[in-house]
Amino acid sequence: MRSLLAERPVNPWLWVAPTPGWLERVELPGRGLRLFRDGAAYAGDVHCGLPLPLPDESVNAIVLQHVTARDAEQLIADCARVLMPGGRLWLSTLNPFSPYRRQWRHHGLVVRSPQRLRHTLTQAGLSCEDLQYLGPMWRDRSPARRDLAPLRAACLFTAEKRTLALPGPTPVAVPRWHGTVAT
Repeated sequence: MRSLLAERPVNPWLWVAPTPGWLERVELPGRGLRLFRDGAAYAGDVHCGLPLPLPDESVNAIVLQHVTARDAEQLIADCARVLMPGGRLWLSTLNPFSPYRRQWRHHGLVVRSPQRLRHTLTQAGLSCEDLQYLGPMWRDRSPARRDLAPLRAACLFTAEKRTLALPGPTPVAVPRWHGTVAT
């Protein structure tokens, strides 16, 4: 977490954690807003719901930890709204294809598939640059095997908000007067 936000230390950031315990354990650089899920709303530095009480394009880095299916589309769309052009969003979620799903399914957690989350990021106007599978695998005997990476416990998406730049000014031809001028 610290290394992700250290890449963009000057501009403000937003961190949405699953519980308040995550926020208390880490000292983060720069200025930012820390939130955690509190029932149907969010608490932390402010108590709010969606849409987030932030102006459009006001945050340069957003970290969403352990996003569940409850309001993933709405949360991602609102994060895209507050993200500055060129800003980054990191989204982590539990991997529904991991054997570890047996450990968290009985808690009632429902998560989206990586393909659906990638589609949601794209629909929100974000360019999904990278997808990494993180965490342990079930009885992993060869951690270097990349073909088993989709069985890891969690997924981490990296997305960027890209906008089209306005075209630069077009030079205007100035007509030259070739005749005589009365003075």
